[in-house]
Amino acid sequence: MTKHCRSAVLTAAFAGAVTLLAGCGSGSTGDSSSTSTSTGVTSVKVGTSPTLTNASLYLAMEDGTFTEHKLKATPQVVNSGAQALPLLLNGQIQFTAADPMGAINAIEQKMPVKIVGQGSVNTSDPAKDTTVLVVGSDRIEKPSDLSGRTVAVNALGGLAQIAAQAAIDVKGGDSEDVRFVEMSFTQMVAAVEGGKVDGAVLNEPFVSQARAAGLRDLMPVMSTAIPTVPNIVYLTSESYAKSHPEVVKEFAASLDEANAALSDDPEKVRQVARKSTTTGADVLAKITLPTFPDKPLKQTPLDTLQTLMVKYSALDSKIDLAPYLLTAQS
Repeated sequence: MTKHCRSAVLTAAFAGAVTLLAGCGSGSTGDSSSTSTSTGVTSVKVGTSPTLTNASLYLAMEDGTFTEHKLKATPQVVNSGAQALPLLLNGQIQFTAADPMGAINAIEQKMPVKIVGQGSVNTSDPAKDTTVLVVGSDRIEKPSDLSGRTVAVNALGGLAQIAAQAAIDVKGGDSEDVRFVEMSFTQMVAAVEGGKVDGAVLNEPFVSQARAAGLRDLMPVMSTAIPTVPNIVYLTSESYAKSHPEVVKEFAASLDEANAALSDDPEKVRQVARKSTTTGADVLAKITLPTFPDKPLKQTPLDTLQTLMVKYSALDSKIDLAPYLLTAQS
């Protein structure tokens, strides 16, 4: 993706956020729906999606972790960062999940946001990788065989493409010779089967569907390219962080505790997912589950991601993220 195209995409994604933020006026505190009760419990709304990567958020709501930290968190389903960011900056939600590339790009675009925590992270164990590049042709046996071929990703210039490019290059291929096309996950298996594309970058449960359909794993993607990098980070607005620093710290601590609880308990991940996602119990029993960290978010994995973003033209230059990280340990 060229820098011109990336700029156009970012402008479209954030234009609504900037417009709505300007309409708030200089007196906006970004916390219009955050309330505290006489018992000292603060209610917050969290933008999220019902996916496995957000399981720690739902666990913290279910098992009393948020309550222990004097918080009452209510999820608000959002479909994208472009939808969530205006809500966050206008104070309609106090926190939101976001993919890490989107968060870094928002910071680059001078959006007043802070990163406060993480959800699942990419494993360093190839056998536990939930993102896989699958192929159908027997003539594609190694990443170098992808030269001149077409690979489907869910978003051009997105995290899956950047990681796939890096993984192809690490494994001896040349990502510059691969043509990436955008396609929804639900279409990819059939597209590879029918020869419309030569390969696809899939995550679970679509990886398991692809294997059941007879497609082959060419290589794990995230464990090769960006191990330990978060799949999801959580953002708050700069104004809310300033006006409610203790709430932000307790929210981050709650996520850390929930992540740690899931990190060594796959069955607990399944239990949460049965309620928080639409994935059936039979599918959850078979798929590769995401990895959850047993330690708080650090800057190093995000800097690793930034390095790849710069290399593959998704970011002009690296940003010092230290001022934008407000974790429980900050």
